Amino acid sequence: MTLVQYYVLSVLVFALLIAVFAVQNAGPVSIKLFFWTVPEVPLVLVILVTVLCGFFIGLFLGSFSRPRRGKQFQDTNKLQQEVLENQKKL
Repeated sequence: MTLVQYYVLSVLVFALLIAVFAVQNAGPVSIKLFFWTVPEVPLVLVILVTVLCGFFIGLFLGSFSRPRRGKQFQDTNKLQQEVLENQKKL
């Protein structure tokens, strides 16, 4: 298996575990944050919103590292071309 296949498999297993956890904990809960209170919200909804927030935060933070990787790739290509040109000169 390739690294991508392991990644996809681990994401699917994690999603299945979250789904099982959410279904088994379907009771109502009240949410309190500082002075804000939301009474009787299904725990499934709380878990789903929390997981989605984490997913989107991960995508957002991951987007900052991509341009740097692309720049590093371009720099590596330039260096390889320079090495090849220098080898041809020799």
